[in-house]
Parts: sequence; structure tokens; C-alpha cells
Amino acid sequence: MQEKKVENPANKTPKKTNLLDHNSIKHILDESVTEIVTSKGYPEDVRMSNIRLLIGAIIIVIAIFAQFYNKKFPENQNFLIGCIVLYPFSFA
Repeated sequence: MQEKKVENPANKTPKKTNLLDHNSIKHILDESVTEIVTSKGYPEDVRMSNIRLLIGAIIIVIAIFAQFYNKKFPENQNFLIGCIVLYPFSFA
């Protein structure tokens, strides 16, 4: 069986952040919510983040192909149009 570790909130040190920095506040809130949810026994699901990283990698590969294609602009017009058409479909 699993043993649940119960933490005493009095033993925790409070997290400090710059109240004028919105990104810092969001980061602290995200960390706190993640700690609370995972301490309740729910596993962290990072599937959506991995899918977004894969989509970003596909977009980067399409952009690299478009940038370093061997032919110059008037000759590679059809190839560039193909890359532009593929770009929105990589978000689907």
C-alpha cells in the first residue's frame, strides 16, 4: 500500500516573489497549485505540453526547409506556397 506523507503547513517556508512582476506571480501560483494537486495524489499530465513542443518542431522544420531551399525566389515559388499552405495545418 502507499503511504501518504502529510506535511505540516507550519514547517513550510513561504515563497517570496516580486509583487510588481506579473510573470513571477504567475510562476509562484503555478508552482503552488502544482504542489497542492500532486500532494492530493493526482499525477501531473504533461501530454499537452509535449504536443505543443512537437507542433513547434514541425513548424521549425518547415521554416528551415523554406529558408535553405536550393533555388532562389522566382524558381522556388511553388515550394514556398506549399510551405505556407502546410503551416496552418501543423496547428491542427
